[in-house]
Amino acid sequence: MIAAALALSAAVSFAQPAPRALTLRDAVAAAVDANLQAKLAKAQNAQARARALQAAAALLPRVNGSVSQTRVFKENLAALGLSGPGPFPQLLGPFDVFDARVQLVAQVLDWSAAQRFRSARADERAAGLEEALAREQVAAATELAYVEALRSKLATAAAESDESLSAGLLKLAQDNRDAGLAAGIDVARARTREAETRLELIDAQTSVVEAELRLKRVAGIPLSTPLLLSDALSSAAVAAPDVEEAVGAARRERAELAIVGLRLRSSELAASSAGAQRLPTVSVSADEGLSGSVASDSRVTGSIGAALRVPLFSGGLITGQAREARAKRDEADAQAEDMALQVEEDARLSVQRLAAAGERAVAAAQSLALAQDELQMARDRFAAGVGDNVEVLNAQTALARARAEQVAALAQQSDARINLALALGKAGDFRF
Repeated sequence: MIAAALALSAAVSFAQPAPRALTLRDAVAAAVDANLQAKLAKAQNAQARARALQAAAALLPRVNGSVSQTRVFKENLAALGLSGPGPFPQLLGPFDVFDARVQLVAQVLDWSAAQRFRSARADERAAGLEEALAREQVAAATELAYVEALRSKLATAAAESDESLSAGLLKLAQDNRDAGLAAGIDVARARTREAETRLELIDAQTSVVEAELRLKRVAGIPLSTPLLLSDALSSAAVAAPDVEEAVGAARRERAELAIVGLRLRSSELAASSAGAQRLPTVSVSADEGLSGSVASDSRVTGSIGAALRVPLFSGGLITGQAREARAKRDEADAQAEDMALQVEEDARLSVQRLAAAGERAVAAAQSLALAQDELQMARDRFAAGVGDNVEVLNAQTALARARAEQVAALAQQSDARINLALALGKAGDFRF
């Protein structure tokens, strides 16, 4: 039995995944490779390149080859408009027709196709920037998830400290009661507070599991893999940059502005292409091949020509397409204006929030120090038999709240730094 139990324990231990040490940069790198948003952006970039290639094909020469062997049993010459005097045959056949040919067709002048190609190229460049933007957003989301995982661990450590403190205060209340310095109500209050801290610890431990699952999901890490977070939240104060400098940096670096600019350019070219469908187009063609009844009895034949195409009446098709393209251009123009305002708003808000987060971190540290002093004084008074333990429990509650505020302030400061980096187009370069 013992041997079987040991073997089962070894098998279970073997099946457990090994913990994975994870730095912030490792998490970001894994997310950029595995996150769905990044994968979709990469696929959309490939689609845009393919559409640009298709648009270019309309401007490039096309070469076609064909080989055919046909058996004609009867051909009505009169149906072809061929007739003659006397005994001119009405029916001809059977006979064989062989043809092998290479044909070249090229557009010499097609302004609409040229503008359509330029529009597709602008879309291609915008899709490339959108892929880079998706990586930037995935990096920011991963960084925020990493910070939340760190925050939940710190909150759990604080809850463990609170539970340990509650156990100590309960023992103090029991000792004072046994010494005749406290009443039973003091012990009851201490037991209640101990139960409350145990519940708070359970909630904090649950938050750790949830935060780590979110981090693994964002980073594309198997959900069953235990994590060892290698980085830690920084408690160092971070000065907020100058607002106007941040706005200027955001306008230079944010990919969104370049994307909407390219989309606007693409829509302008598309509108030009739609209107240019009314212009004449010129194409040339040439072919050369072998024709005869059979391949062995073929002769070289060929032709060369040019064509001018002038659209005279399209039933409103060109007009409708041109109006639709102009409406899309106006839409892109409005989006570009709105994005410029959004980028400025993001930069200004991010600077303000970072400044506020820094002040909150300083205040939280001061509050924690004062709460620790208050608890020590209240404990000393209760140990000396001066009053009940209401002051002690109130001070303990204030200390727990101060610890939670400090953890939240540290996490908020890191979140504000990440959001500022994202607002400035630098989320991928964030470091603690």
